[in-house]
Amino acid sequence: MELLEKFKDLLMPEVIEEEEYEEEETAVAVAAPVRMSRAVNGGPAPVFPSAPIAQPSRPKLTVHTTETAELAVDIYVPSAFDQVQRIADDLMARKAAIVNYERIEASEQRRISDFLNGVCYMLDGEARRISDNMALYVPNGVNVATAKPKPAKA
Repeated sequence: MELLEKFKDLLMPEVIEEEEYEEEETAVAVAAPVRMSRAVNGGPAPVFPSAPIAQPSRPKLTVHTTETAELAVDIYVPSAFDQVQRIADDLMARKAAIVNYERIEASEQRRISDFLNGVCYMLDGEARRISDNMALYVPNGVNVATAKPKPAKA
């Protein structure tokens, strides 16, 4: 259970605090008047201002919410390649999956692993090896950080 608690702590997103709604005022640039001068041939020729005219910018809107994203992690222990479809469906439904390969032969493990790696690639997700017999597959938007060991004290 300790391993599951570590994965839950690793995969759960932080709570987002609600902030004020901010909006920048749009600056509307007024075009400088065009002065007219006489050209050599007697006709008027426009003289353009030297400063560029600023384009009106769109306001920058920030949306803050108090809702936290729910992350579901399912643990699978497949015994045949036929069970890979269910794992892939859960990944496509934006659920993370831990797959334990200890009850399956090495050739079937390779087929399942290749298939799920392809699903993760298609979803722009990530696949990480947890141990020799376990792998973590997450969809896009889930940040998986690797804990760095503490430096030894001298």
